[in-house]
Amino acid sequence: MRKYWFATTFLMIISIVGAAQEAEKKETKEEEALKGTHRFTLVLGHTLLSEGIGESGKRGWITVPSWGFDYDYWISNHWAIGLQNDMVIENFLVEKPDNTVIERSSPLTSVAAMIFKPKKHISFIAGIGGEFSKEENFVLTRLGIESGWEMKKNWEFGISFLYDIKWSGYNTLVFGFGISKLLKKNSR
Repeated sequence: MRKYWFATTFLMIISIVGAAQEAEKKETKEEEALKGTHRFTLVLGHTLLSEGIGESGKRGWITVPSWGFDYDYWISNHWAIGLQNDMVIENFLVEKPDNTVIERSSPLTSVAAMIFKPKKHISFIAGIGGEFSKEENFVLTRLGIESGWEMKKNWEFGISFLYDIKWSGYNTLVFGFGISKLLKKNSR
């Protein structure tokens, strides 16, 4: 009789666990169906410069506020192409590698980017673009990582770390918080 109860209980637990896992897989597949999705993101950022010239006139780390607006299109569930645009909203001084100091007047950065999303909450970014300011323009390479959490009604909250390597210029590290609207092809 004990064997009967043990076998019945064991089979019931296996059935419940199996059904729960199947429901979880179905829900995960629906959530991760990104192919064909358009994503518009507004970012509030802090741009850090190691070659910045502070108020004291000495070279060192400075932080300047920035805004960003990004557009991404998911060509598959793991890959997206996008256009990332950032604008530093203050003027600042920076020292280039040749030791010349230049002023930057609210530079605008625009980057064509590829995004790879291997897991649900993590994405890697790589791209090439330019930084534009009235003083001088730079070609740049962008590398980054972002983490996002989908919320109700196709909204997403994200955190990003971006590293911009400006050719013949200076480098920046951008830490940003973003809010995104996802326009999925099957959403109503």
